[in-house]
Amino acid sequence: MKRLPHLSVALGAVLAAALMSSCGSDTEPAATNPATHTVTTQFGTVEVPDRIESVVVIDGRRDLDIALAFDLPIAGMPVETEAPPEIPGPLTEPTRMLLADGVPELYPRNTVDLEAIARVDPDLIIGRDEVIEEIYDQLSHIAPVLPVGSTGTGVSWQQDVTTIGAALNLQDEARTIIDEYTTGVDQLTTQYADAIADTAVLPVSTSEQGGISIGRDRVTSIALEDVGARFGSAWAAATPEIEYGPENVTAASDAVAMIAAITSEEDLQAMNANPLWTGLPAVRSDRIVRTDKFTNDGGPLTAMWALGLVEKLYAPS
Repeated sequence: MKRLPHLSVALGAVLAAALMSSCGSDTEPAATNPATHTVTTQFGTVEVPDRIESVVVIDGRRDLDIALAFDLPIAGMPVETEAPPEIPGPLTEPTRMLLADGVPELYPRNTVDLEAIARVDPDLIIGRDEVIEEIYDQLSHIAPVLPVGSTGTGVSWQQDVTTIGAALNLQDEARTIIDEYTTGVDQLTTQYADAIADTAVLPVSTSEQGGISIGRDRVTSIALEDVGARFGSAWAAATPEIEYGPENVTAASDAVAMIAAITSEEDLQAMNANPLWTGLPAVRSDRIVRTDKFTNDGGPLTAMWALGLVEKLYAPS
């Protein structure tokens, strides 16, 4: 097995892809959808079918989110290997519906099985840029590949929606998706103007050691910025991220309300066992809007979900 940063690829799948490459020069498979158009991506130029009937998503976060937002015919996705959240998240119900419709889970997330993807024979592959970069050629032998970004690569979900929309001739749908979020931001900004101005807030995630971290590039953080949130002082130290150990969670002491990504009950119990955490004003007054770490990155569905969390943060109790 060849180990790569961010993922691993089964050796058999690599060999299968290589065979497909060597055999494809003389004998092309019968075209089932000959109408295509040229799309240029950061990894090269691809011919994308005008009509998409099956899509495989590689990573299962932002790529899945965007595919769902465009209502693309998803034909395969990875298995989530991290413990699923114990509270609903933005992709919980859509994923359940895909599975109920018989969409196969092709391989464990963070491991890409090219052979499993080839068996699905998709019209299109969508994947996170960091994940697909080193296997782009192998993937391209299966189907045209469209990359999306992530918070880690500094690409906003709006940029990805615009790019994917243009690649699939779905520009109107892309504008509608982005406008829905913009409208949601405007509504919250107007409805909760006083609360936004008067409330010091922080978006935090729990760390494995029982501390907290703050990241400016996370979806919930961006949603708070978009509505003009007034942040606690720890926000200034996040450039773009900062982590505080269990003994330093008091860095959040001037925030009177928090969106807290606490994925599991075990994480919650660990935090509540720390008197410095339970002594924070936001915790004492129960002004914690809990979410999970799966909302830290994503696309438009995650962003709209984040606006719902923001509204809970400012809405009168």
